[in-house]
Amino acid sequence: MKCKNCKVDFFSRTERCPLCGTEGELSHFDLQKDCYFYPEYALPKSSKLDIAKKILLFLTIAFSSIAIFVNIFSLDIQGSLWSLLLASCLFYTLISFKTIFSKKMHTGSKILIQLLLLSALAIIIDIFTGFRRWSTSFVVPSLSIVSSLVIVFVAAGRRSLYKEFSGYLLTSFLVSIIPALLCLIKLSTHVWVGYAAFLVSLLMLLGLYVFSEKDFKNEMKKRFHF
Repeated sequence: MKCKNCKVDFFSRTERCPLCGTEGELSHFDLQKDCYFYPEYALPKSSKLDIAKKILLFLTIAFSSIAIFVNIFSLDIQGSLWSLLLASCLFYTLISFKTIFSKKMHTGSKILIQLLLLSALAIIIDIFTGFRRWSTSFVVPSLSIVSSLVIVFVAAGRRSLYKEFSGYLLTSFLVSIIPALLCLIKLSTHVWVGYAAFLVSLLMLLGLYVFSEKDFKNEMKKRFHF
């Protein structure tokens, strides 16, 4: 309806203008043509990647539950908790899939998460196979070296992102201290590998500082307060 007095279009069941209260001077109009409605809100549709993540999550929980169930009721026959090893591998696959294909996660954080996940998975496998310390002696130090190299190369290739990668590079350097600590507490059979991982990470950090531009150097000075 349209009030002839105040010239306002309105939609009401009563024959009274809500502004001036005029009656009997209202002209009817076509609701579909003369009224303006808010556009319909389109609900976000799940992408194929989101559906794949949900399917993978369900399969991981299902297979892990079935494996643990079978393992518990056959423990007196086999005598080992193999289901925990299988569940660890499945959940590693799930978390890796979500982190690698995540658009919101930074490249540096993806590398560090993979470092921690692979190190933890290697230690778990080593424990379930007799703990011969191959994980703490070779796998963890090697992964630390590889992660440091990858972060340095990515940061060097993207000079504009020095400030963003500096935090991840420092975190990778701190993670490289873990192999050295494993050597100190006698959990590594080859001491030189652990110390080599720490040395490589330190050299990568110093090399990037020496050959980088002022942005990275200023960021390092802010973080270390020197």
